[in-house]
Formats: sequence, C-alpha cells, structure tokens
Amino acid sequence: MLDGFDEDTGRDIGPQEQATRRIVKDLEDSHPEYDPIRDGLCQAMLSLAANIDSQNRSGREISRNMAQYIDALWKIRDMYPAEVVADDDVEAAWSGGAGDAD
Repeated sequence: MLDGFDEDTGRDIGPQEQATRRIVKDLEDSHPEYDPIRDGLCQAMLSLAANIDSQNRSGREISRNMAQYIDALWKIRDMYPAEVVADDDVEAAWSGGAGDAD
C-alpha cells in the first residue's frame, strides 16, 4: 500500500476502495521499481474510490468521479501493458516450423 493508506483508520472501507487497494498492491508487487507517476495515479484512484463509496452510501451521483477513476485506471494500464504471448501454433507458423501448411 502507499504511505498513509496501509492502515484502517476506523472508517468503512467500501467495495470500490477494497478493489482499488487490490489493484494498487498488484501493481506494487508486479512493478516494484519507483514510479512517481504511477504512485500519483494510484493515490488519486484511492481517493476517488473512497469518494465513490461514500457517494454510493449516501445515494449521490458518482459518474464524474467514476469517469476520472476509469481514466486513471486506463492510464496505468497503458503504462504497464500486458505481455502478449503467442501460442505454440502461431509461434511455429512464424518460425516456419511444424504446422506450416506451405
């Protein structure tokens, strides 16, 4: 967890914030190198998630906060794209190996 967000402060932690904490932990585990941009985006997402949960509890509109949250999530995803792995058949076709019909 990021500094300041690793302890329960006695308040309810809603489902959006719980999910965001898991996202942040996964990012920190898979990319342990220091990245101030990622850390800032994660911090913003944690704040937005807490606000979204609070607004949901009180029946308030969440679309603006959710749009900002999703935008930050996409930015993080773009910073760390998933590794694309070719399956064995595609790899064999690219390398001219078995499975090449020509």
